[in-house]
Amino acid sequence: MAEAGPRRAGAEVTGDGEPPGARRLLVVEHGSHAPAGLLADWAATRSLRIQTVALHAGEPLPAAPGFDAVAILGSELTAYDDSLPWLAAELDFIERMLAASVPVLGICFGGQTLARVLGARLYRLAVPEIGWAQVTSEHPGLAEGPWLSWHRDAFDLPAGAAQIAANAVCVQGFSYGPHAGLQFHPEATQPIAASWLRFAVPPPGEEITGPLFRAADGAWDRAAAHASALFSAWLDGGLADG
Repeated sequence: MAEAGPRRAGAEVTGDGEPPGARRLLVVEHGSHAPAGLLADWAATRSLRIQTVALHAGEPLPAAPGFDAVAILGSELTAYDDSLPWLAAELDFIERMLAASVPVLGICFGGQTLARVLGARLYRLAVPEIGWAQVTSEHPGLAEGPWLSWHRDAFDLPAGAAQIAANAVCVQGFSYGPHAGLQFHPEATQPIAASWLRFAVPPPGEEITGPLFRAADGAWDRAAAHASALFSAWLDGGLADG
């Protein structure tokens, strides 16, 4: 899915018709199969200029904040695997954004790295959670579902954070000041999710893929509407109340 005119972090932002003072959203991407998706669509409606850092392609994270907000996307990799060549830099980057009070949204893997920086335990689930998930929401800006869930790891609630969503599987969301970590995927579209099938081990069965890809019954449209409201609640500070 197109990212509404994304730019690389090292690119010049001015000089192409962008109005002075335009707000900028930095997107940290861990794989070309896991792009911003609905987050990019929403950003366009908010006149946010997206700049993307593709860690998987060796692109460096910026040393200085220089952005109004940061979104850290998902990955099939493990957020506590310190052999990942870019993970230490990502954790350091998140620490800098927190210190600078730049709102951070972590999605799935990104939620796990945010939780890790905040001192929470990350752990492997006994069974991966893949498919449509319903959550118990503790914030009006976060709908209870359907949300796409696709993960094998999870996080504990960080100390000092407010739980904003959970289900029987794990904590599904938290807020920490202007920052938020989510375990589900509000950014994902049906084509994005279909591309993830090749990473699932073991491959999900028809009981999972059917409701996602052949008999969704409007779930993708409902999830997209929920996603827009959730992204706005995060950026506007509405989730900070916990």
